[in-house]
Amino acid sequence: MNEMYEMSQSIHIYAVIALIVVLMLMIALHKVKGDFEKFVKNIKVLMIFHLSLVGFIVLTGAIMMAVQHLSFTPANLLMIVAIFIIFALEIKRNRALAKVIKFKIMENEIYKKLGFKYLSIELFLLLAVSAFARVADAISF
Repeated sequence: MNEMYEMSQSIHIYAVIALIVVLMLMIALHKVKGDFEKFVKNIKVLMIFHLSLVGFIVLTGAIMMAVQHLSFTPANLLMIVAIFIIFALEIKRNRALAKVIKFKIMENEIYKKLGFKYLSIELFLLLAVSAFARVADAISF
């Protein structure tokens, strides 16, 4: 059981690190000027990685909680709330992208600013939760 917990924990940590890298790439793409069609193509590719990594994080987090017999520590509760906020921001960002691509309701630059804002919030939230989780785990023992 310890081996499964340790493996899930290492996958969880590497997935969070990879998600931070993908978020930084997506933020950088939002700041680059250029062809909007190429931007959309790159964002769609990175969204696949983004959502896959979020899935890895949720799966490994659920495995770790199951191994711990569903112990709801402050760090675990904070991570659960953070992932729901990240899901909500991603849904909003994807809807805004659909407004730009399909319906032409929103301007390209407005979407870029909005996407940059949502991705920055996600990155800040991910970094804050990662930092606080270690502190909360140290306090709870």
